[in-house]
Amino acid sequence: MPVPTTALYFRIQEMLRAQIATGKLAEGERLPSESELAGSFTTTRGTVRQALAQLAFEGLIVRRMGLGTFVASKRVESRIEAQRVRSFEEQMEDRGAHVGFRVLGFDHETASAAVAAALELAAGAPIYRLRRLRLVENEVIGLEDRSMPERIGSAIPASALVTRPATTMVEAALGTPLGGITVSVGAVAAETEIARELGVRRGSPVLVRAHTFFDQSGRPVLTGESIYRGDKYRFTYRYGEGGA
Repeated sequence: MPVPTTALYFRIQEMLRAQIATGKLAEGERLPSESELAGSFTTTRGTVRQALAQLAFEGLIVRRMGLGTFVASKRVESRIEAQRVRSFEEQMEDRGAHVGFRVLGFDHETASAAVAAALELAAGAPIYRLRRLRLVENEVIGLEDRSMPERIGSAIPASALVTRPATTMVEAALGTPLGGITVSVGAVAAETEIARELGVRRGSPVLVRAHTFFDQSGRPVLTGESIYRGDKYRFTYRYGEGGA
């Protein structure tokens, strides 16, 4: 009796997934061709394509037109933890990774309607806007676009912009720890400017984490977005000490 196509589909996936997990197929290594995999499993290239499509969706492999299919680079991962505010940089340092910054601008400007609303300021109020790239082990992972009230931005020294997390700079300006954060997460297609800054093609998937941070009295003091390459980053949500 022939092996059902569905079973072959999962067998191909699980074989490749195991080889990637164990390092038998290393990061950047080319996978066997569709024809080779089809021959190995005595099946069709269509079944192989289905298996590869799922692995590509999971971010385990990347398909390059005219070149073949390759093991994807491992993604940088951070966690959203409900117990306290922790910066992306703190989480990366906990994993032994070095985070650097490339400042694109720290400008004194007037607040847009959206920023003014998020910071509970009058429309057109003076603010500081920070734009910089985040690099992990010297590789561009994401773009920060943050805004803060003038009283806070004016207290941040230029030297801190290339070395310190935005939350740490704001806490230093306040003289107290931050009191809380609201976060929303979504995936969008990269527009031209974002694609250029992140080094991806226009229309590539990017992950957007929108944040507003509050001081101890509940006033918003920092708002904006962190935009990450979809092929290089993921986040995990954790609630409670033991995790779930």
